[in-house]
Amino acid sequence: MGLYTYRKRYFYPIHVERPDPKLARKLLDHYSGKDGELTQVVQYLNHQANIDNRFLREVIGLIAAEELAHLETLTTLIHKLGGEPFQYKDSKKKAWDIRYVEQSTELAEIFKTDIELEIRSRLLYEKNMTLTEDNGVKQVLGFLARREGIHQSLLNRSRKILIEGKTKENLNDIIHDYRLSLQILD
Repeated sequence: MGLYTYRKRYFYPIHVERPDPKLARKLLDHYSGKDGELTQVVQYLNHQANIDNRFLREVIGLIAAEELAHLETLTTLIHKLGGEPFQYKDSKKKAWDIRYVEQSTELAEIFKTDIELEIRSRLLYEKNMTLTEDNGVKQVLGFLARREGIHQSLLNRSRKILIEGKTKENLNDIIHDYRLSLQILD
């Protein structure tokens, strides 16, 4: 059985008070912009393929799977807000570009660039929360921002363990903590 499974329910309930096509367009930056979920998924899958350590590979794989769920959450949110059909373009209609993906193969650099991407993504969610008065939309965007913060923390811990040369038990703790963070969502 592979790492990815499909569930019919979302990580977080998506409630929208009224359509807002302007905000829907802005949220395309999260979908397929430079610091968006598509970039995160592709970058993590590429990084995961270049990591030999199975524990570090699992941390990246778990986060990649969740980023796929974020992508799906965004599609539903954008649809409910009255957004246009998806074409892998950002809010300025610029097509997603593979050059957005940091393709490092050196472990410390992989974690550094992934941490930086999580920070930029979280900040973008927080910024876009200020563009609406819709409490349901703010809650979804806040939830996604918090999850990016959790990913950032897990990646920071993984990088620190990597740099300090700690044991696989330390990495198991990170995987355990990640799974616990998801149980709160059930």
